[in-house]
Amino acid sequence: MKVRLTTDLFTGLLFLAFGIFVIVYGSRYPLGTTARMGPGYFPLVASSGLSLLGVVLVARSVIRETSAEVSGINLRPMLLILFGTLAFGLLIERVGFLVASFALVALTRFAERDVRLAETAALAAGLTAFTAAIFWYALGMPLRLVVW
Repeated sequence: MKVRLTTDLFTGLLFLAFGIFVIVYGSRYPLGTTARMGPGYFPLVASSGLSLLGVVLVARSVIRETSAEVSGINLRPMLLILFGTLAFGLLIERVGFLVASFALVALTRFAERDVRLAETAALAAGLTAFTAAIFWYALGMPLRLVVW
């Protein structure tokens, strides 16, 4: 059997590698029980699901004949999404949740080639307001919305 280099195969292997890494790394933390979860419970459950999804994608890439073959790697989306996440992490303590979230959405939106600035600003404002309403207002998390 010939294994074709498809997007499903690479995505499945990536998910599987991340899932196994988190399972191994998170095994240091106590699991607890379902009723009283420890710090290792959620990483184990989430990474197990990610690993299972990876296995399904790898199996699908072997079984299916019509999967898209990889022609090249587009670095723009990968780098902009990574940079947006990094910017959020660096900005949230310095300028607050609202500005950091807006920057995250705006930067990751530029991963696409066809970007409209007004649409991006509206999306960033809407998602920022929605997540602030959920985490700060509804869940009562102690987020610093704006740092003055």
